[in-house]
Amino acid sequence: MSQTNNITASQKLRRACAGVMAAGLLSAGINAQAAPLYLTLFDTPDIVSGFIDVTYSAATSTFGASGFALELDDDGSIPAEAIADGTFNLDATIDAAGSLAGGSLTIGGTVASLGFNSGTLLTGDLTAFGFEPAGGDPLEFTFDVSGGDAATLYGGAGAIGGVILSATGFTGDFTSDFVGTGSAVSDVAPVPLPAALWLFGTGLVGLIGVGRRRAKA
Repeated sequence: MSQTNNITASQKLRRACAGVMAAGLLSAGINAQAAPLYLTLFDTPDIVSGFIDVTYSAATSTFGASGFALELDDDGSIPAEAIADGTFNLDATIDAAGSLAGGSLTIGGTVASLGFNSGTLLTGDLTAFGFEPAGGDPLEFTFDVSGGDAATLYGGAGAIGGVILSATGFTGDFTSDFVGTGSAVSDVAPVPLPAALWLFGTGLVGLIGVGRRRAKA
């Protein structure tokens, strides 16, 4: 899916509906349900990271994943853009029930060919967390984009993205510590809006149009 810096009315609606979706999921306590998010990530933009160390401390409810950001695919062309001095850090507070209390994502590095030279590619605030209750992979997070050179590829601050972590060492229990010792890959990309919510948003626009016509009459 191609990305542009120009924001159309449909994109604005999509973001607004996505924000409603995230807020609704959190208010409904989806994280406490110990269920996967079943994220489906767009092909681009995509930031791939690897060799990730995962740690979780049950005593402090702290989850951490750190590694190296390797490449950024901004337009689907091959090869993807290499990231220089790339870093990946995800920190979260997850309680014994698997509920996310908060957290952040920071991806560092530079991509000279794209003019991304500040050293910070993407930052975000975690908004939702999902996992398989029986254990295993993946662990999934959604986040609100808050900044970074690559934020424009995602639609700017406020856009919603997703992270899928594998090789985490998670066994289905947040009452005890676990560690991921193998290599891992994390993909970061905008999260598509579920069809049902998109139809709801489209219907909402129609109702707004009807209301305006009645007001004029």
